[in-house]
Amino acid sequence: MVARCNVFVPLLLALAVTRAPAEENEMDLKEALRALLSNALEVHVSARVLPADAKPIWNVESTRLTLPGRPIKVRLDGENLRIYLICTPYVKDTGEVLLLAQGQVWLSQPPEKEVKYFNTFYSIPVTFGEKVLFFPLGVASGEAGQQDDFFNIELEIKIVPYKAAEPDPQ
Repeated sequence: MVARCNVFVPLLLALAVTRAPAEENEMDLKEALRALLSNALEVHVSARVLPADAKPIWNVESTRLTLPGRPIKVRLDGENLRIYLICTPYVKDTGEVLLLAQGQVWLSQPPEKEVKYFNTFYSIPVTFGEKVLFFPLGVASGEAGQQDDFFNIELEIKIVPYKAAEPDPQ
């Protein structure tokens, strides 16, 4: 009987010692995850193709989660259009956001199906919740008497702090 106790006591001590750090590591991991999520940002992007003085003919929305200084990439595909939007939000000490926005646009035009590439890059100061309109091709404007077959590609970007759901207290 004494021999069995001599085997079980060290085994129980070993289990108790290994269990305590595992519980501490789990708590550290949960705290680290909460800290990350408290700094996380949601980037909402809405893309529209707008003909001259008309309703949008194409509209796509996307929401991505990121951290300050980490870029997100949104790919939007249309029938003859592909847009890559690369956004990197930086949060300043003042609480304002500096948004670096890069737009890459591939546009194929009939009848020859020639593909054109456009690239733009802007640094935009914004506040949380403010909607920013980004035109990766610029803004097309027609003059009186000219054709009205031009289009604007409009990207609406909004950055808000991510609010994680509180975990159940179970």
